[in-house]
Amino acid sequence: MSEGCEKSGEWRRVAAREAHEATLREARERWQIEDHPANYRWTHVQVVVRLALRLAELTGADRDVVEAAAWLHDCAKKGKDDDHGQAGSVKAGEILRTTDFPEDKVEAVADAISKHVGLWVEEPVEPLEAAVLWDADKLSKLGVASAMQDIGYWVLARRGPLDALPAAMAAQEWREKAVASFHTEPARIAGRKRLAAQQVFWQRVEIELRGDDLAV
Repeated sequence: MSEGCEKSGEWRRVAAREAHEATLREARERWQIEDHPANYRWTHVQVVVRLALRLAELTGADRDVVEAAAWLHDCAKKGKDDDHGQAGSVKAGEILRTTDFPEDKVEAVADAISKHVGLWVEEPVEPLEAAVLWDADKLSKLGVASAMQDIGYWVLARRGPLDALPAAMAAQEWREKAVASFHTEPARIAGRKRLAAQQVFWQRVEIELRGDDLAV
């Protein structure tokens, strides 16, 4: 990219573009596909940005740090078990330093990204901006809206027939641990509601697939 051009542009535009390109790169390298209509990673990133900004508003976290970290938190994502937190923190710093993003906030962004990995945590994530990113990332994996991404991922990964998905979702116990790990009160409240709604959704899908809703 041209440094002079990017220095005069808006960092949000650059961060969003880099985030989108990272999702396409992951699709090519991980799934061997081009421009898949169910780009669940891109949907995930956009949702995390919206959730992070809302949480920043509710908690008083630095909006610039939270938004930049949300856009770029998966910019180095390659696979399920990759160390994309550390790699992403380095890459995010490199990206932001080519833009008009405040230099004195770059390290806070990198720190938040380095700490967002894991579906639950035993120790609190700090500072507040890192906690907000962690909460937004995990909150995006809960609820009925998350079920759309579950379906997209299931199809993308060729995990099996769709009627096997409800049972697979029911077996994933990490969601309860994620809710118990939330750091901010708004995320804890929403997390409990989303988890309950998600469980009911998949239970209902399974009932309908079996035909158990038919009157005797």
